[in-house]
Amino acid sequence: MPHNEEAEIAVLGSILLDPKNALDVARMRLANVGIKVDSSGKRNAFYNPAHQLIFEAIVSAADNDHERPDAITLADQLERNGQLEMVGGRAYLAQVANSVPTAANIEQYAEIVRQNAFLRSLIGAGIDLVDRCFEPVDDAQSLADQIEQEIMGLSSNEGESTIQTIKELWKPAVQYINDLAQGNAGARGLATGFKTVDKLITGLRPAEMIVLAARPSIGKTALALNMASALAMSEDNPVPVGIFSLEMPARLLVIRLICSEARIGLSEIRDGALSDGNWQQVLTAGKRVGKADIVIDDAGGLTILELRHRARQMKREHNIQALFIDYLQLLQADAGRNASRENQVALMSGSIKALAKELDIPIVVLAQLNRQAEQQGQKPKLGHLRESGAIEQDADVVALLHRNREEQYSSEDARKGVEAELIIAKNRNGETGIANLTFLPAYMRFADRSRVADEDVPADAI
Repeated sequence: MPHNEEAEIAVLGSILLDPKNALDVARMRLANVGIKVDSSGKRNAFYNPAHQLIFEAIVSAADNDHERPDAITLADQLERNGQLEMVGGRAYLAQVANSVPTAANIEQYAEIVRQNAFLRSLIGAGIDLVDRCFEPVDDAQSLADQIEQEIMGLSSNEGESTIQTIKELWKPAVQYINDLAQGNAGARGLATGFKTVDKLITGLRPAEMIVLAARPSIGKTALALNMASALAMSEDNPVPVGIFSLEMPARLLVIRLICSEARIGLSEIRDGALSDGNWQQVLTAGKRVGKADIVIDDAGGLTILELRHRARQMKREHNIQALFIDYLQLLQADAGRNASRENQVALMSGSIKALAKELDIPIVVLAQLNRQAEQQGQKPKLGHLRESGAIEQDADVVALLHRNREEQYSSEDARKGVEAELIIAKNRNGETGIANLTFLPAYMRFADRSRVADEDVPADAI
């Protein structure tokens, strides 16, 4: 029968390494797959009976509040259940526990186990189908209908049904429309900190993938940090925020957050030009930033599977309500060696969209535009998204950041701030348009163009 012994062991080893997160993935992937083994409808996802017993013991331990079962506690539990020798004893449990160096690939391992379990279910159903077809029947069409239902049932048992009727949905939909019309905060997405942007996209909404794209050095990281800090440091409704910084170390991100909050340019700090008053501003801003519920992961070279795993961990441990990824093209796809870069980016884009739906949070993904977006006098377009049109297809919102490069500004321009545009080129659930912003390059901060106050304008030019 189809199975993969190494993948089954790797799933169990990953769970023992990281019970909190890997067990959630395994449960989700392996729920309701496999051949029924008793009248209660219980299913075995693992081909090796010993592996199924180990998995059930881990689940039982986790459900009884033993958050981190290991080979020793697991062996003790199995011995008390009279099952230790059935699974190969303590030596085999130790071998399983040391089978993988990291739990990062748990999704891939669990998917291999799931696919094989599903194939075994199909084979079992096929064998039963053949046997029944050889038996005398009164109505062959009725038998065909029963067989069709059973085959369809195998697919539906892979997870909970997501089918809903309009009768269930129309009342909540009308209530949402009413809340939106009344201006209730709960009906809108999370505020980005920019009223002109929120007016167009109605905030960052759960389960949506928002792409923020620009050419290098235009300020997309700065804009994303401004949004993240607005969410986490909101006076009305602060929420936990997660950030994956694949390009910049976490320490530098925090420095930029503090400088932006203090309205102090990083160049002033480097040049040793801080007055006592400015230094006090930095300390005060540092304390405010330090209280913000922002979680940063700056690991480089992440694969999309590793990112999904870590994002689930952020959600589980910190209950993040929004996630920022800087940036898409620095991720690595878990695709075959011969896959084109366009196919790899398409795979990553689709995975991020699926992750947003799974975690039910908005995910803001930064992305690069191609060189055509730099041509003189031209504003960026959807077609300038680098390497894959799948980004445009998967995204609920695509925002293209546009401004002239800093070296073209006069000192007077730099002192007052420079004009920038956030072009909402795609908005699946709303209108497109342009949000006019002002960029304050001295401390990498954006503001609504009409809302730039005197204290926001740096005293000195760049």
